[in-house]
Order: sequence, then C-alpha cells, then structure tokens
Amino acid sequence: MQTPIQTPVQTLVQTPVQTTINPPRSHTTWIAVADDSRARIFQSRLDEPLRELEDLMQPQSRPGDHERHADAKGHYGSAGIGGSGSPGHHGTIHGAGHSAEPRTSTDDKLEAQFARQLAQRLEGARREGAYEHLILIAAPRFLGRVRAQLSPQVAKRLAHTIAKDLSKLSITDIESRLQAQALLPPAKPLSQ
Repeated sequence: MQTPIQTPVQTLVQTPVQTTINPPRSHTTWIAVADDSRARIFQSRLDEPLRELEDLMQPQSRPGDHERHADAKGHYGSAGIGGSGSPGHHGTIHGAGHSAEPRTSTDDKLEAQFARQLAQRLEGARREGAYEHLILIAAPRFLGRVRAQLSPQVAKRLAHTIAKDLSKLSITDIESRLQAQALLPPAKPLSQ
C-alpha cells in the first residue's frame, strides 16, 4: 500500500494594486455632444472637472450646416424643437421656422455617414478601455441615427441620452446642465 504524498499548503497573498496612477475605469464617463456635422467628446473622471477630449467635424458638410440647423440654445427654426421650445420635448428637427432650409438626400447621406463615424469612434475608444459609461447628447434625429449605429458593447455602456442639440454650448454650460440633471457630480469648491 502506498502512502499519499504530502505537499505543503501554499498561501496566496494578494498584493493591493496602486490605484493612484490609473484610477479604475468604472469612474470614467465619456459624454458625446453632437449635431449632424459636429461631435464634441468630453471626459468626466472621479472628482476632476469635465474635460473636452475631441472636437470632430463632418468634413463634407457645407460651411455653416450646424449653425443653419440650430441656434446656440439647441433650438431649430423660430419655434424650437417640435415647435414648443420646451426642454425634453421630442419633435421634428425643423420647427415651424422659415430660416431652416429643407433637407436633401445629400444632407441625409452625410448625416448617416457622420453618425456611423461617431459610433465607430466610440467603439474604438471602448476597445481601448477609455471609458466605462457613456452619455450621448444630440439633436433628436441625429441621436436616433447614432444609437442605431452603436455596437452592442457600446450600447451596454450607454448610461443616459438627451435628445437636444447642445453642441455649441460652452463646456461650463454643458457641465452645469449635466449636474442639474444629476448626471455629473456637483463641482467641488476651489481649495483655499
């Protein structure tokens, strides 16, 4: 009869990972703010202020396209989004205003192409581990186009969407609006 071989028991020791150099990804949120010809990508990480990472332009859009479709408050035409001008109201892109030119099939193709390019950029960043959560803010029509192009992996990281064109607002105004909706933590007071 053979006797079993005794082996010493090994104890595994887990060494803590230093997180001050590379904070956990779960604290990184990307915010994509877009219209049909411009996309701005911001990053929110832990207690840091909102930071603009990229300003992407649709190279084939006609000069002034994004100014032509919306004013600085995200309103289209003279009646605003869907004619009401009220926040969060979903309607057509072109309100009852007379200043907006009618869309052409070329406009639609360029918009669809730009939505695809933005979705591809967000997918590439996801693969690189650049963000854990995504907030997507765009004019209603363009928001629908971008969402339709998102990969399933990016769609899983989509934490919130806002159907409004805020692409021309300052970083301070965008940050304030996100804080007002509790999508970003309040700004920390400056240390004295």
